[in-house]
Amino acid sequence: MLTACLESFRSIAHLAAALNWDLHQFDIKTVFLHGILPPEEVAYMEQPPGFEVSGKEDWIFQLLKSIYGMKQASRIWNITFNKAVTAWGFERLPCEWCVYRRQSPTGTIIFSLHVDDIFSAASSPNETAAFKAFLELQWEVTNLRPAKFALGIAMARDIPSHTISLSQTAFIERLLEHFNLKDAHPSDTPMVAGLQLCRPDQNAPTPPEITEWRLKTPYRELVGSLNYAAVATRPDIAYAVSRLSSFNDCYMLDHWSAAVCVLRYLKGTKDVALVLGSDRTPSLVGYSDSDYANCPDTSQSISGYCFSLGSGIISWSSCKQKLVADSSCYAKYIALHDASHEATFLRQLLDGLGFSASTPTPLHCNNDAASHLTEDHIFHPHMKHIRVKFHHVHDMVHEGELKVA
Repeated sequence: MLTACLESFRSIAHLAAALNWDLHQFDIKTVFLHGILPPEEVAYMEQPPGFEVSGKEDWIFQLLKSIYGMKQASRIWNITFNKAVTAWGFERLPCEWCVYRRQSPTGTIIFSLHVDDIFSAASSPNETAAFKAFLELQWEVTNLRPAKFALGIAMARDIPSHTISLSQTAFIERLLEHFNLKDAHPSDTPMVAGLQLCRPDQNAPTPPEITEWRLKTPYRELVGSLNYAAVATRPDIAYAVSRLSSFNDCYMLDHWSAAVCVLRYLKGTKDVALVLGSDRTPSLVGYSDSDYANCPDTSQSISGYCFSLGSGIISWSSCKQKLVADSSCYAKYIALHDASHEATFLRQLLDGLGFSASTPTPLHCNNDAASHLTEDHIFHPHMKHIRVKFHHVHDMVHEGELKVA
């Protein structure tokens, strides 16, 4: 794994803004050329054209370091980087292998690794300077100074209000230009309310004109691009993108129109930013919900959750449930189960960052029956069919990690 989760990236940004910590960004040059191959991994390569050794043109090289193009280059670089930073006192979080923390008498520094990009939050500028000096001793580093743009995400801090705004205006503008929608009319909503998108009949032959249309229509490219906005800074389009992703193998004109509608919505809201941080003590709280039997093809429900540390949200999801729920209570209970998994990760993440939760994490649900099931199996005759794995949320409530309300 070479890239930290976006949930981790947003959590660090929130904590740094709330605590007024120093946010910095570094870029390590030619990272894959720094990875040292272990003795048990023997790799050879032919001499590249123009660089043959005179008199030994038919010889081959044995690689001592990784190079670009090797399948294991990413893993080798990650191992090399981990050895270097742990030797300097950093601890890798058990739940997130690309997030590190170092606590010393002079202060605290946290950073996330995204292949060659480092996003750091330090309790003082002196800690940042010491970290920069360490990196420069090890590798050739580009100092990008205070973090303003990372991973296609623009960051703007408001120091007095202890907040940071994350936006993707430039990314959205590139999408509009790439898909020839710069002059399109903006849409008020990402998806028309009540819109029912269905899969075409798989048993019926696909007309030749539809097959030809699919070949020249970049539906999957558009949905994939929208998905990055949905998972990075735009939870408002998460549901729409999740639904559109269900038709990547069978899209029709109505699916394409719905995808274009999402991009038109982003055009009208391209300057909208996700605001994180606050002057309050960071405190994790979650919300869970479901849309019962949403899918007209399978009658499966949609699970959704989001988590906040005090302002804005650091984690969210909208996805189709894996099985068919036979009641709205069951659908809500499955949604709580999905949210409980994310709550477990976020609690572990915050604990590793030094902000352990001393009380159960509130997880709000708008269904009393589902909430009661997390506390006690009072409706046992009506819940015998619920799969054992969905009772994970029940265990978390009894262990004092969650409080469903």
